Amino acid sequence: MTRKVFTNSRERWRQHNVNTAFTELRKLIPTHPPEKKLSKNEILRLAMRYINFLVQILEAQSDGGGGGIQPSGQSPASLLSFLRGNMESLQASRPWALTSDTEAPSPSSSCDSSEAW
Repeated sequence: MTRKVFTNSRERWRQHNVNTAFTELRKLIPTHPPEKKLSKNEILRLAMRYINFLVQILEAQSDGGGGGIQPSGQSPASLLSFLRGNMESLQASRPWALTSDTEAPSPSSSCDSSEAW
């Protein structure tokens, strides 16, 4: 019986940590309205789309576009190569992922596919 209680306690702790991580990620994703409730699946999909959007901005800047303040004192090209490497390794390590982030969301999804990014 004590083993079952321990296992349940450990699972509650693990689920709490996962939910906390999703809450923190959700705070970083711009949506309209900002307090819009999103499922975990939608949070992950929007995070991927937002990262790709930011990569496109960095690509445009490194192709001779805009001046401005560079985060952490790094050039857009170095940030872009860092993001590309991490995205490639992430995509290679997730065989369960969709082939495209432009695929239609589930019917019960509140994710708006007409967003700019």
